[in-house]
Amino acid sequence: MGRRKVSLYKKFDILIYGFLILFFLVLGKQIFNFQNEKASKAEIYVDGRLKYVYPLEKNEKNVFVDTSLGGVNVQFENNMVRVTSSNSPLKLCVKQGWIKSPGDVIIGVPDRLLVKIIGNKNDSNEDDVDFILR
Repeated sequence: MGRRKVSLYKKFDILIYGFLILFFLVLGKQIFNFQNEKASKAEIYVDGRLKYVYPLEKNEKNVFVDTSLGGVNVQFENNMVRVTSSNSPLKLCVKQGWIKSPGDVIIGVPDRLLVKIIGNKNDSNEDDVDFILR
């Protein structure tokens, strides 16, 4: 009787392992590049439309944003953003606190509000825009 040699790895196993290694290497590189971004501005969306763009800076600035429930107060300070007051029943957007990293968001569902931090990989300030109002 002939014994069959049992292979520990099959051809497709090696292909799958190679794909997984490549996938995690690319994912790690993307995460590392994303963490190197510097927060440069905050975008405020109401009803899915971009309403305001403010640069993040050390100085304190308070902004009132008109929403469907009356409005929210947004505070900018020390390169961070937070919602300080809202007319929504649970005030979840207020409870989210400060955001400061690129990709961080504050969402107010009843207000239909989204505050998002945008990053900038280079440190040069080519556009010295105070804010954009649409």
